[in-house]
Amino acid sequence: MGREAKGQKDPLEAVATLPPIEARAHEPPPATGWPAAQRADEPVSDAVAGSSTDSLPSPSARWFDATPPDAAPAGVARSRRLWSIPLLVVALVLVATARSVMVRALLPLALVAAAVALLARGRRRLLPPAQASRRGLSLDGDQLVLQGKGGAAQHVLLATRERFGVTLLATPRRDRVVALLSSGAGMSSIGASFDGPSRRTFAALLDRASVVGSDDVGLDAIGPDGEPISLGPAALAALLDELTARSPGCLDRFLATDARGATLSLDSLELRAGGRIFDLTAPLEWRAFVFQEALGQALAVYQGTWVRQGTNEIVLVCLLPAMTPALDAPSASLGPLDRGALRDLRLMQGSPESPPPADQRVAIDRLLMVPIRSALDKAPRPAAQAPRARA
Repeated sequence: MGREAKGQKDPLEAVATLPPIEARAHEPPPATGWPAAQRADEPVSDAVAGSSTDSLPSPSARWFDATPPDAAPAGVARSRRLWSIPLLVVALVLVATARSVMVRALLPLALVAAAVALLARGRRRLLPPAQASRRGLSLDGDQLVLQGKGGAAQHVLLATRERFGVTLLATPRRDRVVALLSSGAGMSSIGASFDGPSRRTFAALLDRASVVGSDDVGLDAIGPDGEPISLGPAALAALLDELTARSPGCLDRFLATDARGATLSLDSLELRAGGRIFDLTAPLEWRAFVFQEALGQALAVYQGTWVRQGTNEIVLVCLLPAMTPALDAPSASLGPLDRGALRDLRLMQGSPESPPPADQRVAIDRLLMVPIRSALDKAPRPAAQAPRARA
């Protein structure tokens, strides 16, 4: 790996000053969604244009309610209902056994009032919002649309008639999952929170998600209206089933652009980056590493993924995220993490090296680094390369 030339004002200018991943060579659309009216004149993809759309049955419309930002998880609502039972039992015991009139009258009344308040609060959380104020996703025809509250403007997140990808990302504890939607129009994300029972119920879905750092802001899944797009676990699973039915390979694919506007895509067969194509079914070399460089008065730490196959050689770079999960308590450990999470955490790590040459660097969104490394880790390797990461 070569060094930057001496006297260069900013050694990371080729990476750090590049526009975001959604930047295009032409004027870009919004990265997190399109207003519905702006897509009416978009041409139909070649695959659809070559077939008779009149002969194809139109899929039934589906609606997915978004979870309000202040809504309590299902497990919290259940715990409130369960806590009301011992309060009522204690109140009955005090009425039957207490000798003091004050204790027999006032304390049971206070306990009953607390139990009723817990039940009422839990019921308010479970009541669906009024139809006029509902916010959620509508999958109608070939468009996935975000519908704002109170009839606010709609935003098309995805057109299923085009080629698209769905990349699943999760926190190390698998308590938060984000579906990163990507297509030629840009990227958007949809999140869901999982408690213990839902993690067991949707274990197969969670196993397909790549683990990223818990502190990554991309896990907030902010929508084009400025609010998080969050579904319930069952709603997210149903949405993914619908998208997979329309494009069976979408969960193994993403479509984006790098910071220079060049194609950045991944599927089960190939990786396209920096104007080069890497065959994931043929042997290739890759390694993960970290490096640091001065950025003005600060020192920035980056992670890199070096890939070489034949004469093609690139280095994917992005800022270094936290490489360990945020523990819930000082005594918490990594024991509850599943094997897939441990493997992904190892894929996030790399040994320190010198900064790579600027002409080999391809700046990417750091949310995509682990899915790319996971795909590279599954590809064949030359016999001389080190073994794959294991959990």
